[in-house]
Amino acid sequence: MDLKLICESISNSRLSASADVPIGWNASPSDPEVCHYGNKDEGLGIDFQVSKLPFVGLQVMDPRLVTIAAGACNEKHRHAHESIFVLISGQGEIIVNKHIIILEEFSVAYVPRWVVHQTRNTSTENPLVLLAITDFGLTSSVLGDYDIKTRLKSGGADAYAIDPIM
Repeated sequence: MDLKLICESISNSRLSASADVPIGWNASPSDPEVCHYGNKDEGLGIDFQVSKLPFVGLQVMDPRLVTIAAGACNEKHRHAHESIFVLISGQGEIIVNKHIIILEEFSVAYVPRWVVHQTRNTSTENPLVLLAITDFGLTSSVLGDYDIKTRLKSGGADAYAIDPIM
């Protein structure tokens, strides 16, 4: 969907209270039906999974659950969308540029567009689960499928792990 269509849709649509759309979600984060992507690289300590929350009709927001295995992390990456992370369970830290944000239950962290970041699970026993709320829908309508170019590639080749601006 392009930006013009999103703007038209927003201005022309109103969700009625009786609309038959999901407004809640209680599925398991490891449910294979909602798994969006993941990555595991033992050499780099990477072991995570991202699950999309199945809300129909979202145009701008893109809520996801990020689950990181005990003692692991996701890859260092950056992307065009903004992200707000809410720690649901576990313990960890988010590295945003050169800042480390310690995560305790229900901590909230913000990652601006194009800023290199990485999340680490500091527990050696329990998974870390984050609710990630992004504006991927809006950003991808402007830039296309940019996300595929900003994630760690299979085998560890990652051209975008180091921010050239830093």
